[in-house]
Amino acid sequence: MTSGSRNIPDELAVAAESMKRLVPGGATILLAVSSGSDSMGMMELAAHVYRSGDVALRVGFVDHGLREGIDREWRIVEEQAAKLGIEAHRVNVSTTPDEGSVQQWARDVRYGLLEELAVELHAAFIATAHTRDDQAETVLLRMLRGTGLDGLSGIPASRAHGRVEIVRPMLGVGRDEIRTFLENSGVIWAEDPSNENSRFLRVRVRNELLPLMDSFAPGIQKRLVALAGEMGGISRFVDGLVRDKKSLTILRLAGGVKVDVEVFHAFPREIWGRLVRFAIRSVKGDLRRLSRSHFEAIEELLARGKCTDELSVPGEGRVHVYRGSLFVFPGELPPRPTGSGQPSASGSGMWKARFAALGAIAEIRAEDFGDVKNLEVRARRQGDRLAGSSRKFKDVLIDGGIPRPYRDFVPVLARGEEVVSCPALVRGRQPSISVRWLLDDNAPFLDIDFPMST
Repeated sequence: MTSGSRNIPDELAVAAESMKRLVPGGATILLAVSSGSDSMGMMELAAHVYRSGDVALRVGFVDHGLREGIDREWRIVEEQAAKLGIEAHRVNVSTTPDEGSVQQWARDVRYGLLEELAVELHAAFIATAHTRDDQAETVLLRMLRGTGLDGLSGIPASRAHGRVEIVRPMLGVGRDEIRTFLENSGVIWAEDPSNENSRFLRVRVRNELLPLMDSFAPGIQKRLVALAGEMGGISRFVDGLVRDKKSLTILRLAGGVKVDVEVFHAFPREIWGRLVRFAIRSVKGDLRRLSRSHFEAIEELLARGKCTDELSVPGEGRVHVYRGSLFVFPGELPPRPTGSGQPSASGSGMWKARFAALGAIAEIRAEDFGDVKNLEVRARRQGDRLAGSSRKFKDVLIDGGIPRPYRDFVPVLARGEEVVSCPALVRGRQPSISVRWLLDDNAPFLDIDFPMST
């Protein structure tokens, strides 16, 4: 007799309801099963919930190549899946851990391989067996490291991951309840030795901190899970306000985003960290490896109206603060464009100089070609100065409020090192000509917030 034919105990009814709610009929779901009690319990429960066949089940088992005994664990999963009539697939990790956290590395490669397998099997969902225990541990870990609404929200019941959606139907039940279910079903599981390795902070939280807290306040685990649910709701509400206010400006430069100084001042200071998180997540996709200290440092720079070079934050994102506004880019900015556009005749007394790299055209009116000879449209260069002056063009950019990320993408009309004209900043430094600037819709200069002039 398989567990698919037995009644679901009351203790697991909430997980069964989650399975029905999170995965629609007609879908295929990949169950991430490791041979541990939590994931074996999820597989048993799923076999019962979906016994009608309205949802197709597949099992994915990931071998990280980190320990002995993995073949035995695979056999446990494979044999029990076969009893339940579920296809099981084993995938092997081909890379090795880097110098960072082994647990984080294992998590990243595991989700990557499971996503690839899910796509191969036409599964739109991956189910993981995170439990109420995992939720409580996660909230405490994030509190210890410093966190905000996101961290206190704990593990979400579902989230997008590349081409699939990850669902966690077991968050409402505890590990002890799952093990009782397995024992009553006659199903074996394997213990992961890393779950007892006290060099991992999560293990110490599980085996030391949570029991201590429970001795002071019995039932602390359920209260931490309730806190996560409440904070998740508040988090979604605040994010809705942020979206409704259209807080992010999508930038032309390098696919970045901006939160303007006026947006920050439209919200209470306590919400600023949320705005910063919202902007960084919109570019990076997650907030991995960023801690409260990173966000607090950025908030302080914003509050003081500082101007910064690129700020050091973990990962690929690039962050700049400029006069109370926040700029976030997904990676390194492109190099300053080289080359230039030369004037060409465009009718009587009219020349045009186009520099496609900056999406800029200078329309020049002059009586004689000699007045436009040797002019060029280009990006600014080191050593540039205003024509007929000793003033550095860099100072013009600073006084004009051009954020640092944009200073290499400002179009100028120049002769040698002398800047004759620049949109909005320099009207014209050569009396014998007049200049009108035309900018393409994708010109980075249009990200800068002031009226254009000729």
